[in-house]
Amino acid sequence: MRLGSYVGQRFVLALLMLAAGALCAADTGPGRHATTRQDLIGVWRLVSIGVEGPGGRQDDPFYGGGSRGLLIYDASGWFSVQIEGSSRPTVQIPSVRPEAAQTDSTARAKAAALDSYYAYYGTWTFDPATSTITHHAQGALYPVEDHATYPQHVEVVSNHMSFTRSQNVAGQASVQTKLWQRVGSD
Repeated sequence: MRLGSYVGQRFVLALLMLAAGALCAADTGPGRHATTRQDLIGVWRLVSIGVEGPGGRQDDPFYGGGSRGLLIYDASGWFSVQIEGSSRPTVQIPSVRPEAAQTDSTARAKAAALDSYYAYYGTWTFDPATSTITHHAQGALYPVEDHATYPQHVEVVSNHMSFTRSQNVAGQASVQTKLWQRVGSD
């Protein structure tokens, strides 16, 4: 065995041990506990959605910075989530729906409003062993997502909840993080 490869292997092993120790310390630090099902129940206000990828951290490309949202988990296992992007267009609402005739500009404004809003509801399950919450959609703004299943890693610390999930968009691996704050904890 060459001395250089031996030193390199020991360096990598030392880094791995240091990282494992840091993770253990983070999990057992003061005020930290494993997230429980009970921690999730309540009403949450969206704080931010970001994506960490090869180019660093940026606002989520779908919602943009300054997006707003509300997430509700109830004890019986139902949830509802709504998120709106920050630059939603104003659309005139007709006095009677549906509008009999619409112009191209009205159709474009409606499409832009739809594209900047996301909502679905259904039931939820939680796996405490992996700290994974799974949304089982029953209905969604986009009908193709009815009955979709969305697992995400979840962590609740104090009055904040974060979801993280890996994604691959246009061949680029990234991690999306949604940060929520419990309503009434401002």
